[in-house]
Amino acid sequence: MKFAKALRIIDSGLNPGFMVTFEWKNGNMLRSDYFPDKHAGEKLIETEREAWKLAQQFAAKTKGKCINIYVARGDNLCPVFATQTKPLSTSTTEPTSAKA
Repeated sequence: MKFAKALRIIDSGLNPGFMVTFEWKNGNMLRSDYFPDKHAGEKLIETEREAWKLAQQFAAKTKGKCINIYVARGDNLCPVFATQTKPLSTSTTEPTSAKA
């Protein structure tokens, strides 16, 4: 592919937008949720970087209440794997080991 064609694709504005998805902990039950709510007409997050930043902030503020926080593409809801971001840990307890 010629570089000019690649730049046209990049500049075409085909940005799927991004959402932060997570699960609320409620005892032994989990309830999936996400923001922004594209089905309610809310504008999606413009960049993947901004979505991961919001996901980190959300994880910090909901520690122990929400788990499995990640960024998803707005067009197909597939997870986006962060290449420079550590996994978001919201665990408040250390793993337990079996006692002998």
